[in-house]
Amino acid sequence: MTDERELDDGLAAFDQLGREMVETNRLLRTVRSDQTTRNQQEHVLSAEMQTALKQATGASQKALQAAKTEIRSSLLWTGLMAFLIVLVAFGGGYFFGQQAGTEKGQAEGYQAARDEKAAASWANTPAGQRAYGLDQLGNLDLVTQCRGQGWRIVRQHGQDYCYPYLDAQQMVHGWAIP
Repeated sequence: MTDERELDDGLAAFDQLGREMVETNRLLRTVRSDQTTRNQQEHVLSAEMQTALKQATGASQKALQAAKTEIRSSLLWTGLMAFLIVLVAFGGGYFFGQQAGTEKGQAEGYQAARDEKAAASWANTPAGQRAYGLDQLGNLDLVTQCRGQGWRIVRQHGQDYCYPYLDAQQMVHGWAIP
């Protein structure tokens, strides 16, 4: 509100300046007296113009200050609104991402639970018990990865096979069976 009043005061000063300029021009045209009178009149007019110029300068400074204040205020509001929009966008993204993540996690958890149930069911079979016994002895990796001493992987027909071979001491090695 103060800015608008300052702006109105500045505009009123400009109007006053215009009226004073019109009056000054009128006085200049009517002055046709002798040189001394003219000099005195010019001195008076010069003082009036200086006063009017000071008023105009003051009014223009007030108007400029009001414009700067208005620009700052506009920039502040624009920045604040942009920040709020970004904040709302991040909040919405987090909310929807959280929901999607929860749904996906639950779906993957149910799938894993089904797989665990199947694995637990197989572990109770005789084959599962034998595999568990091999693992307890540390031999399950030897069998499944063909890493035992005297054994090697041979690729045939696009498939890997694990074969025994004679080592440097002409021996074939194996592993313990549970």
